[in-house]
Amino acid sequence: MHYVKPVPVFALLLLALCGCQDNVVERQKPPTQADGFMPNGPSEGPGGVTTNPGGQPLPYPTITRQTFIPEYSLYAHTKCHTWRIEWPIYPASTDPNKIPTVFTLSNGALNSFDFLNGQPASTTYKTHFNLYHNDKLEMSSTLWDELIHTFESGSQMETTWFNKVNISVKGLENMVKNRPGLFETNWVDNNQEPPVYQQGDVFLFKVMNLTDPTIPNRYGGIRIVSMSPRIIEVYLAVPNN
Repeated sequence: MHYVKPVPVFALLLLALCGCQDNVVERQKPPTQADGFMPNGPSEGPGGVTTNPGGQPLPYPTITRQTFIPEYSLYAHTKCHTWRIEWPIYPASTDPNKIPTVFTLSNGALNSFDFLNGQPASTTYKTHFNLYHNDKLEMSSTLWDELIHTFESGSQMETTWFNKVNISVKGLENMVKNRPGLFETNWVDNNQEPPVYQQGDVFLFKVMNLTDPTIPNRYGGIRIVSMSPRIIEVYLAVPNN
């Protein structure tokens, strides 16, 4: 007579798990802090969120703002404002004119074309560039098909130029936290068309006021962290007064 040796329940479970290791699709790990050096926080978006034709509110992106001041006094004359913008994944049928996409550096406002077109022209004049629409970075003053007030703006809007650069995330983090002045130092003038971006791209930008020479140029950067979901970080170097 043969006896069957009893096998503990946990051993059977272990065997079952071992037999399932050869998966076609591996379970993805959750995102880590290394994906972006600014933590995700609660939304602080402005009012004026538009609605879809069906009456349901269009979810507003999550915007995390931080300011970094270099610890080393030699570079502390310049600090860096940062915004991490995380858009929800909108349905393909979403009206692109209702998606918040136009960014204003002075206050971190992010608004849709529809919202800006329904406001006084002065609101559009304060904006700086497009972030989400058409996967393209473009200064607000040339968004003639999208923003109705740009036709009459003349020279009332500031000009923004973009320059794609090859820099690591660690190098960019050093600029943001320790050497914001490098955004200006590393700028190279160019006449490129508004850039279409993809995940991982990094751009520097230069903001100029063409009508008032007493207003100094401003410099910063933009990093395309992810395309889906869309996550973009904006950096602006300013005097640490």
